[in-house]
Formats: sequence, C-alpha cells, structure tokens
Amino acid sequence: MTLLRPPIPTPPSRRGALFGGMAAAMTLAVPAYAQAPSNLIERVDSPYNTIFVVRDGPFVTMLFGVNRRLFTETRYNPADPNELPVPYTRLMAVSLAYAAQTRAMVQIGLGGGRTSSYLHRFMPQMRIEAVELDPEVIRLARAHFGFDPRGTLSAHQADGRMYLRGARGPYDLIFVDAYRGTFVPFHLMTQEFFALAKSRLAPGGVLAQNIEPTTMLYPAAIATLKSVFANVDTYEADGNIVAVAYDGPPRRMAALLERAGTLQARHRFRYPIAPMLARRRVVTAIPEGGQVLRDDFAPVESLRAIERHNARQP
Repeated sequence: MTLLRPPIPTPPSRRGALFGGMAAAMTLAVPAYAQAPSNLIERVDSPYNTIFVVRDGPFVTMLFGVNRRLFTETRYNPADPNELPVPYTRLMAVSLAYAAQTRAMVQIGLGGGRTSSYLHRFMPQMRIEAVELDPEVIRLARAHFGFDPRGTLSAHQADGRMYLRGARGPYDLIFVDAYRGTFVPFHLMTQEFFALAKSRLAPGGVLAQNIEPTTMLYPAAIATLKSVFANVDTYEADGNIVAVAYDGPPRRMAALLERAGTLQARHRFRYPIAPMLARRRVVTAIPEGGQVLRDDFAPVESLRAIERHNARQP
C-alpha cells in the first residue's frame, strides 16, 4: 500500500464487510463511488474491498477505495515484468541481507503479487507462500498483474494471522504488507501477532513490515515491534517505511554489505540490495507517543479518528 490519492467525489454509501478479524468481520459503511476512473479495466466490490484495476500509462494499477479516497496497492508494467515501480516493494528485499538463510518465506497481504513474483523470479529455489484474505485480490493479481503461482510460489486465501497459526514453517522471512487505506487490520499489529510471527521464524529469521508513517499508528507500530524483537531497523521509501525486525545481536553494516554482495552475485537481482542499506536507520528509542498495541488494546480506527480531530484544531 502506498500513500493515498486525492479524494474523489462524495458518493452515496452502502453497507459491507471491510476485512475479516480472527473471530468476526467488522461491518462498516463503504462508499459506492459514483465516478469510477475513466481508464478503468475492471472494478470489483468484494466482501472486503472496493477494487479498481486501471490503466496508468504503461502500468496497470490496483486501487482500493476507502472513505472516498483511492489508495495505490500495486503497479505493474506488462512490458517489463521484473520492474517494481512502487519504491517500498523494492526495499522489502533489504531484509534478505539480514536473514541467516533464504529457504522459505511467507508474505501476508498480496496486492498484485509483485513482491512475491519478483523474488520468485530471481530466487526460484526459495519457497514463497503468499497469503491474502480477499479471493478477488488473488484473482485480479492473476488476471492483470502477472502473478502466476506455481512450483515454489503458492497462493493461499486466508486471514494472515490464522494462516501463521497453522503454518508448517519455519520461515526465514515473514513479510507483512496488509493494508486497508492507511491502517493495518488491528489483529496484524499487536504484540500477540508479532510474538506468533516470531515463533514461526527459523533461527536467524527476519520480519519485514511495510508501515505508512504519517499516521499516529507509526509510533505504536515501532513500539510494538520493539516489545517483541530485540532489534528494529527502518528504511524510508518515498513515503513508506519498511521496518526490519530480528533477534540476536545487532547486524553490523559491514556484515550486511557482505551478505548483500553475496546475494547479488548469486541471484543477480534487478534491484541490488547493497545500495538500499545506505537508508538504514537503527531504532534506538521509541518514537514519541508510541504505545504497545495488544489484542485487548489496538484502537487502530480510534487513533485515526483522534488524528483527524487534532488536524481540525486551530
């Protein structure tokens, strides 16, 4: 998920389920979008999302409609399938330099499947399990975004947290990139979730999380990651933050660069990892306002409401 697009005209509303939780789905008002984009390829109103697939110059773009705004979920260049036009998707791969092994990974939140497809293209020996709650997202990824699960790349329609509970694992990498608008579903943001993910990591394993940094959830996300993992590094990606969380001693830059060079020589990535490491920021203190989120206290939407209220104050 990348930063929000400008608002579109205010339409009438309907009622529908936004996303599935562990026990029950939340039901909220979802705009019916009076005006679809003129370059529309396909529109789907699934039980979880209002999804637009549009032509955007040379790209095919997946947009989610939330609260009268459109959010870019993924972009794909059919003429150049190995291109990753969205910057943060390239930076998710920086976590490979942290992982002791690269035998298996799971990605929670598919989008168009571009990150998992890219890694599968250059690392076909690594088992990649892509997990997505919305079956329509999986269908659209296959139909319009070159996502082709086969061999060591597989797709699974499931809630990410429930999938991890039953996953065979262990995983060397866990990617979390599940969004609706600017917030992550609450049950994928809590201390208990990250503890579950950590328990599914192999020794030397790494969790990488895409975080939208301009909301009040950013300090809470960092605080919650730090409450579970010994180390958190962040990488700025033109409006998004990729957080890399891991245990053990802090990784030294020299070791990361050496590992990145080894991986590049072996896999010949389109986007080499070593230059990305220059963006590394080691988290040594919790950002102001950071509060650990737990299953019994994860007020994701409340924090957004507070932020909107504060923005209106003189």
